[in-house]
Amino acid sequence: AIWAVTAGNPPRSAAPAPPTHRSHSMAAVLTVLGALAAVAGASQVQQAHLAGRGAASMRGGGFVRGMEFKHRLRICNAYPYSAAMDVYRGHGEKLTGDGPMAYKDCRDFAAPLKAGDRLEFRVGDAQAGTFSVSDLPNNDAVLLLVIHRHDVESTAVSFESHVFANLLNAQVAVIDTYRGKAKAHTRIVDVVKPKKDGEKEEPPKSEELRFD
Repeated sequence: AIWAVTAGNPPRSAAPAPPTHRSHSMAAVLTVLGALAAVAGASQVQQAHLAGRGAASMRGGGFVRGMEFKHRLRICNAYPYSAAMDVYRGHGEKLTGDGPMAYKDCRDFAAPLKAGDRLEFRVGDAQAGTFSVSDLPNNDAVLLLVIHRHDVESTAVSFESHVFANLLNAQVAVIDTYRGKAKAHTRIVDVVKPKKDGEKEEPPKSEELRFD
């Protein structure tokens, strides 16, 4: 607003011009402000130029890179069947190249996954089921996938998935895949350490595991 008033022509109804010494003083102020604005403008141009060169240098040197996370796939076969299963990504990439997975078998696969991938489970030439990857965590993680029986009336399969957090402490995932009528309880028991001669044998601590 200051620059618009001082630089523009005064309206016709404006008062007469102030004394000469005030005009000179105002002109000096405007000159100083103009010089400061010019210096500031040049500084901004120089900074923008340097910033552009710096960004170009970072891009050229490879500093700007996309984040890549390490996802390890862990598959467990909890489907009670005498024949083992093979796992394919898509239609042709066989992940179980060293042999099919038997019942109660778990394996880790280093094959990188991306959203939209499909994991096919086959028993021989027959397709048992397909799992679609909808999304992946934005951090390093172990991705657990369990295939199991859907019900006792058919041979259909179901899947349970879990993501282990990227932590240093141990983690346990308990997944109930049993589809029968019997009920069971899970307990956590301390490891029994060997006792030295003369030490009193104490029963290990045991606690029932509560889960949904």
